[in-house]
Formats: sequence, structure tokens, C-alpha cells
Amino acid sequence: MNKVDRAKTLLQDEFFIELLEAQKEVYKSYIFGSLEDDVDGREKALTRLRAIENFEASIRSIAHQDEIEKKRIKFF
Repeated sequence: MNKVDRAKTLLQDEFFIELLEAQKEVYKSYIFGSLEDDVDGREKALTRLRAIENFEASIRSIAHQDEIEKKRIKFF
């Protein structure tokens, strides 16, 4: 199985998606529920949330790599 297929499999795996969403919710709830003066805590939570979102975006990018290549070939 190549990287594209493995990425697509991950994105179709309900357990994997649930884990990503649950972890994102943990950080979002901390950001929105933190005390007003806990700026450092919110910044750390936001950094972690962005890391998860970037990780997910990387997997999505790999999963769509074949479509991107097809469009690139048509463009040139």
C-alpha cells in the first residue's frame, strides 16, 4: 500500500477521526474555558490545536496527492 492509499485509509478510519476531533475539542474547551489571566495556558493550547490541525492537513494533502498531480499535468 502506498502513502496515498495509507493516508486515505486513515481519513476513513472512524476511530482515528474520533481521536483527532476529541483532542481538538480538549484544546478548544481549554481555550474558551480558561481564566482570563491564563494567557500562557491559552497560547500553549492554541499551539497544540494548530499542531493537530497541521498534522491532519498533511494527511489530507498526501491523500489528495494523486489528484494534485493530475491537475499539475493538465496545467502544463
